[in-house]
Amino acid sequence: MTDLYVLASIPDQGKTTTAILLEKQLRNEGKRVACLQTNKDQNDVHRYLFEDCYHYSVPLEAARSKSAFEQWVPAGYDAYIMEITFAYAPLRAVYVDLFENINEVVSYDARENWKEYVSDFFKQLWSKRRHGIGPSQDLMAFWDRVHDRNVQTILTKTPAVLDGPCVGTDKILYHADQIAAEPIEPEMELPRGIGKVIAVGSFPAEYWDIFPSLTWFRFDYAAFMERLRKEKYDIAIIGASGADKMKLQDRPDHGSLICYQPTLYLDLERKRIREPLSGDYHTLFSTIKQQPPGTPLCPEGEPFCQFNNRFWVHQKYVSPEPVWRDGNTVFCNGWVLPQHLIREGYLEV
Repeated sequence: MTDLYVLASIPDQGKTTTAILLEKQLRNEGKRVACLQTNKDQNDVHRYLFEDCYHYSVPLEAARSKSAFEQWVPAGYDAYIMEITFAYAPLRAVYVDLFENINEVVSYDARENWKEYVSDFFKQLWSKRRHGIGPSQDLMAFWDRVHDRNVQTILTKTPAVLDGPCVGTDKILYHADQIAAEPIEPEMELPRGIGKVIAVGSFPAEYWDIFPSLTWFRFDYAAFMERLRKEKYDIAIIGASGADKMKLQDRPDHGSLICYQPTLYLDLERKRIREPLSGDYHTLFSTIKQQPPGTPLCPEGEPFCQFNNRFWVHQKYVSPEPVWRDGNTVFCNGWVLPQHLIREGYLEV
């Protein structure tokens, strides 16, 4: 059994900062550490990559059971850290439900009225949505379920060192030995390839395990394209740039291209939410837990319909499938992991 440190909360509480600080501390102890996140698309991945962390995305289908989860966690590490944002919402509470021991990351200023703070956060978040809140949409439906386990609070942005685990305004993690750990048995073994691979932008970091010689150009798309024109590669990975209006002028005529931002080459309409949620959070939760991956989570046009595809990945744009091939290019409309691409024949190792 290996220790997994689960960090759960809402955005802007300091989860990623805490995760990276904990990773550094464990690494300084001589441990090999893997950082896990729920499938957040490109958000935050680059922060882990810039810090030279081993990073892995855990897809929604892994939340069906703890054994399913362990099949998506890479074997061979001494410790694991998992970040769960929006922990009280259905598509994230399904992950929390897997564990008996979690850590709730709370900013110092929100500590006294934390439940009210979280409730207000979700109310403000959903009130900004044009479609509004659904008639059966209880925004705090999973508050009790999340807390029905051993929960260790980690306070962040603290003005001084406190008795329990905390991260001060000095960006130092204190009392890390008190952080709660969950025992797991990781099972995932990724294949190894020997191809010449080049990449840019945000993309699933599992590619680094599969292709150890991968060269990353960070977010310098101009330098990446220039190199691609001058040299031949087996695989070129174009990750998300975060700029929807950005366009690339040409595609390479050699090797395979995997593109995680189809709008760099194609004109695609954004997927729009037009109706409030007609169902409830508990039904969403049960669908993920009990139905096979790819089962629709809600009617089209409602919140969470972006996940209505065979991988349960968030589709940002309108397309018949989350993955398709056009010549030597594989387009991914969503954070489709290389494991999925290998399984479906889009990626050869």
